[in-house]
Formats: sequence, C-alpha cells, structure tokens
Amino acid sequence: MKLVADVGGTNVRFALAEGLQVKPETIRSYRNDDFATFYDAAEAYLAATTPGPLERICVAVAGPVTGDHARLTNRDWAFNIGKLTQLFGAPARLINDLEALGYSVPSLTAGGLDHVTPDIPAFGNQALVAGIGTGFNVSPVVITPTGPVVPKAEMGHVQLAWRIRAAIEERIGTDEHGFDTVEHLFSGRGFEKLWKLSTGRDDRPASLMGSGDAELADYVNFYAGLMAHLAQDLLLVFLPGQGLHFAGGVARAVLLNGGAEAFRAVYAGPLALDTASHVPVKIILDDTAALAGCAAA
Repeated sequence: MKLVADVGGTNVRFALAEGLQVKPETIRSYRNDDFATFYDAAEAYLAATTPGPLERICVAVAGPVTGDHARLTNRDWAFNIGKLTQLFGAPARLINDLEALGYSVPSLTAGGLDHVTPDIPAFGNQALVAGIGTGFNVSPVVITPTGPVVPKAEMGHVQLAWRIRAAIEERIGTDEHGFDTVEHLFSGRGFEKLWKLSTGRDDRPASLMGSGDAELADYVNFYAGLMAHLAQDLLLVFLPGQGLHFAGGVARAVLLNGGAEAFRAVYAGPLALDTASHVPVKIILDDTAALAGCAAA
C-alpha cells in the first residue's frame, strides 16, 4: 500500500493507493491549522485508516522541493525524506504539486477535465500542464507504455513575450507596468495588478466573478486573450500534442467564467511556425488529480 498526500496552503489531502491507482474511499482532507506539522496530520490519517505496513510514500507540496527536503510557501511546514521514512517505515519521495499534476495527466477522465478547444484532436505522446495560481510554472509530460515521465522545467521567470507586452501597453497606455516575466503577469498577483491598471478600481476581481459586472467581463476576455498568446508560445516550446492542461485558481476563474470564447478566438490565430499544429487545450477540474499523480510517480 502506498500513502499519497497533496499538501496545499490551507488543506492537506491524503489517500491510499494500490499500484498506480488511488483508492477513492480512502481520500480524506484535513485543515492545516489543526496540526503543528505535516507529520502530525499524516499520523492522524493513518490512525483513522489503519492501512497496515506501507510500501511507499509520495507527498506533493505546494512549494519548492530541493533534494531531500521541501517547505510550504505560506506556512512553516517542513518536509524531509529521511524523517518521513523514519516515522512511517517506507521509502519516501517529495515532488512539487504541479509535477504531481503532470504525473496525473494519463489518468485524467472526462469528468475531471473541461475541454476549452473540443474540436482540436490530440496526437503524439507529449502533454503539458501550465499552472496559473499563486505563481506560474509548467510541467512537461511524456506518456510512455510504462507510465508518465515528467521532466523538471522553469518557465515563470522567462521574459514575457513581446506581443503580450504590446497588448498590455495598448490597453493601459504605458509601457511602465512592471510585467517583465511570465509569472509577473500570469499569477494571482499579476491578475489583480493588471485589473487595477486597466480599470483604476481597488476591488478584487476574484470577488466579482459571476456578479455580472460588465467591466470585469471585458477584463476577463482581455486576460483570456493574453492566456491564448501564452498558450501558442507554450505549444511551440513543448509540442504537447496530447494537450495543454491549464491548472490553478486564476486559469480556472478566467476560462470558466466567460473567458473561453475569447481564448478560442485568439488561440485559433496563425502560429509563428507554419509547420506546427494547434493542440487541444483543457482545464484540470479534478481536485484529487495530484493524489493520482503521486500514485503514478
């Protein structure tokens, strides 16, 4: 039996897995505030589920993973492979939460996805997860007969493309906006900053979703167009014929709250390389996908 965990800033999810499959009836969620450490939360879960001896452990963390240790971005929770093995008696692995989503791609079902471009067929054996949430990064995926291979990548600190910068400058009337890198724009902070620069309003756009605010609807469409330019660039870099899978709160908010049509209109435009093909674009909806990824990792 394998213990898998997905550790976010507010909650931690646990499950047990056999082989590469999560046992759905074992999924439990706990509030981080109720435990001093991750280890305490894991002990509480194991006491409640009594799985017997563990064979392996895999923990996905919403924060940087460096060698044999990791730390949550917004909470003083530390993770160490040696301590996990010592406490729970099984070999352990730590991965980033976006990497876990990469491992989950082959197991995602229709119910766990929203197809933004349903008319574009998939091809090849490569996919990509792009997370727009607190920050930005990507997780490339190579799908093989023995399971997914997920190389590490870093895209958040790459310089923002000129055509995206030009679109922002045209909208706000200045090139002094501070969006120098991909993550500066495509993140929660970037989404709110561009909203304020575009509208002069101090309210948070996330709180207005679904309210019918006309100015927000226009902004969501504009931001979705910027995401489509980004998607075109990502498909040229990673060639993800099996699909570009968006994840994260900002991506969901934009594409599920009126921005999908504007995204499709811009995304359908010609690519910079005439031999390249558009790839299907999807949104990961399954909140337990990272657990499935940990099972496959």
